[in-house]
Amino acid sequence: MNEIIADPIPAFEKPWYTLELTATGVGIDARLNDIYVDQDAYGGHSTTEFEVGTSIIDGLNEIKIIIYPFFNGDDQTLDYHKESEVKATLYVREKDNRDGKKYVVGHIHINPNQPLEKIAAGSAVIPGVPEPVVDVTSKPLKFPGRDYNKQIVVTRKTLPVKSPYPRWAWQDGQVIEYTKENFKAILMEYKKIYDAYAQRDMNTLYTIHAARARENAIAYYLGDNIEAGHKFMSTGQILKDSGARLDSFEYEGTKLDIYANGRMARIVDLEQYHPVLFVDTEKELVHIMKFGFYKDKAGQWVLIR
Repeated sequence: MNEIIADPIPAFEKPWYTLELTATGVGIDARLNDIYVDQDAYGGHSTTEFEVGTSIIDGLNEIKIIIYPFFNGDDQTLDYHKESEVKATLYVREKDNRDGKKYVVGHIHINPNQPLEKIAAGSAVIPGVPEPVVDVTSKPLKFPGRDYNKQIVVTRKTLPVKSPYPRWAWQDGQVIEYTKENFKAILMEYKKIYDAYAQRDMNTLYTIHAARARENAIAYYLGDNIEAGHKFMSTGQILKDSGARLDSFEYEGTKLDIYANGRMARIVDLEQYHPVLFVDTEKELVHIMKFGFYKDKAGQWVLIR
């Protein structure tokens, strides 16, 4: 019998939202409101809890899990592993009581080796929340030179959320289309960031990251305070790392990637690297940097995530 989740969610002073993912033997792309939470093409087993306050919206939210047989190097395995499974749970709790009780807002349990009608049948029963929707035809993951075969997409609405946050700026952005013009325009925004790092221009970095810093400060209860957001995000602080070297500005093999239901975009390569990144050659590390842009009503591209 499926677990029945019926605990009423109390009012919190500072609600803290997390998405807990347990993935075994699958490639996975996990999203909340179509905003990336985690991506891993190479399988394995892990349980991780991600803070997702910056992706929470007022009202109904949606968990989306895309899975596929994992990759071994450049080659995809032919079918799902016999133990393939994914569990995704959206929780809320009081921010200043992280060890306290957490309440279920949404849940998906996927077993890709079951018949179609039973793939998400293990998901918890949540009164007032519709059952998960399973899609095996749309195949949304695409990248030049790589096929993601046997994709399964499972989506599910959550319990209604009374968001403690204001409406995020990207929610009122323009719908972004896959065009060469948009690719070039966003690439120019990346180049501005790259040049600011290359010139060690902290003022420009602070200006470019201002909207992002403000919304992060709000999401993490630091107030409507851009400076607090910069400090939280460590804007530009990688320049103080003597071992970190700005890599060359590369965009060959990248693509325009649109998400957040068409409201945000980024440019990434097959390994999810953006055109701006730092490397540590001694430690053989790549400092992965993430950027998400929206297009405001005036037609300007703004770094927001």
